[in-house]
Amino acid sequence: MTELSQADKRYSPESKARNSAIGSLAMREHSAYELQQKLLNKNHPEAVVFALIADLQKENLLSDARFAESYWRSRSNKGYGPVRIERELEQKGVSSRLVQEALFEAEIDFETLVHQVYEKKYRGKDWVDFKEKAKRQNFLYRRGFSHDLIRLVVG
Repeated sequence: MTELSQADKRYSPESKARNSAIGSLAMREHSAYELQQKLLNKNHPEAVVFALIADLQKENLLSDARFAESYWRSRSNKGYGPVRIERELEQKGVSSRLVQEALFEAEIDFETLVHQVYEKKYRGKDWVDFKEKAKRQNFLYRRGFSHDLIRLVVG
């Protein structure tokens, strides 16, 4: 009878959801909203998912602040600007307060970054007409840099 209860625990909805969540978190950080959606998409019961998210946060296995800080670093290292990263974090359910705190903690120099991205793409070649200048500005804008940062490099 004891073995049956052990097996029941192993295959309970709570256990399955927790194992799935731990597996996802082992690969990379997730926001609470992102992990919640992932677990719900795997058809775990809603009540189990909400309780599990709260438990993982209490155990400090799931942290929106930690996720936001690592996301800022990761995306800026790939050449994306602050506007885009901020928008992506908000889409992932991170509060604007945590987004701003994580930006401060990450200490990213976006002026240097915009110069690096521009130099990597255009290798020091000057633009020849306004059409080319607009293309370059649009490239940086799509990357998520503000107009002020773009003006620093394109002019």
